[in-house]
Amino acid sequence: MVKKLLLFLLAINLGATSLNEPSVFDMLERGKSDNLVDKSRLTPKKESIKADDIKNIMPTDEPDLSIPDSSLYDTIKKRDLILKVQNMPKNVVVGEIFKVEITANPQSELDFEFESTLDERNIKWVNSKFIQWVKSQNDTTYTATLYLQAKNSTTKSVNFTLNLKHNRTEYQKSSINIFLPKIKELKAPNNYNNIVANSLEVKKFKTTKFDDLSNIMIVEISGKNVDLASFFINDRTLIKQGVDTINGDFGSQSAYYFAVFKPNKRSLDFSYYNLQKEKFESFSLPVSVEDDEISTHVGLNPKQSDIATYKNVTIYSLAILLFVLGIFRRKISYFIAVGLLVALGIYTYNPFRKATLKQDVSVKILPTTNSTIFYISKTKEGIEILNERNEYVKILFNDGKIGWVKKDDIIKN
Repeated sequence: MVKKLLLFLLAINLGATSLNEPSVFDMLERGKSDNLVDKSRLTPKKESIKADDIKNIMPTDEPDLSIPDSSLYDTIKKRDLILKVQNMPKNVVVGEIFKVEITANPQSELDFEFESTLDERNIKWVNSKFIQWVKSQNDTTYTATLYLQAKNSTTKSVNFTLNLKHNRTEYQKSSINIFLPKIKELKAPNNYNNIVANSLEVKKFKTTKFDDLSNIMIVEISGKNVDLASFFINDRTLIKQGVDTINGDFGSQSAYYFAVFKPNKRSLDFSYYNLQKEKFESFSLPVSVEDDEISTHVGLNPKQSDIATYKNVTIYSLAILLFVLGIFRRKISYFIAVGLLVALGIYTYNPFRKATLKQDVSVKILPTTNSTIFYISKTKEGIEILNERNEYVKILFNDGKIGWVKKDDIIKN
């Protein structure tokens, strides 16, 4: 019986040894020890997991796990904005408006806001406020046409910068140095008006009294491929000159030019350079002061004109005649007619058209928003209203000056 028990225990011990489990004898040898199980055998040692091990477990479309962590989240680099210049003329003259095309390729199909800047220290950018970028139908290229005006013959190049914004945030920015054509100086005459154009036309002109010491000539002009804002005659006899009310663009433009000069001036002479004919063309506008009571621009005092004098003489002579006839014929209708004629004469004299000009009011040459200011009232001044046009009033000062102010700038007496 004892032999059978020993054989049974031996069999159990051998089986436990093959399973790496503690045997009955091991447990008996530990006796009072609490560590009945070898924990080192139950918990495997920690080992670092390599990237190759993960790859072998499951394929992945994630970025290469072998690259550094700092490069895992890099954004895609933006492509460069490519600028090019094309269709530049070979030769121009100082004052001439010429065009040049700029192409911009952002290499992207996104929608952009365009911000263009040009160094205008030595050149004038004529269409800076109206530049348009047109996208090509074939690729991502945009094209814009710049109209430039040369200021001098020494300028060789200018810097152009384009800033593209997407969702109001700067996306791309690039600059290019535009090499200009050969710029030629003109051997201009003394009365050159600084205009270079395909054509220049004087539509009409008029000379009136400006004040007691000077006259003013208003000239309506128009031109093609021209910047009329540059109209300035090199004439020392002109007290003041300027350009008012420019309409249209440089392709086709019209404006009013004015010149103030002393009464002894006999003509206003000037010349411009015709690009089509490649030569200077001259104008000579005779000075003839007009006593025009109804002037659309600057006119004489109606009371000082011959027409007004003849009208007043006629009115009062007719009133006297009717008054005499009324006495002899004793008809009230004659006296009514006399009363109406006298009222008309009083109105013509304008005693009810007197007014007061407010302080710090700008008095303009023409009744337009952008007209030249020739006088600013220092204090309240007594004036006379001569005419009205829309929101403007033509006024006469005590010293003989005539100009235009807004209706709100006067106080009617």
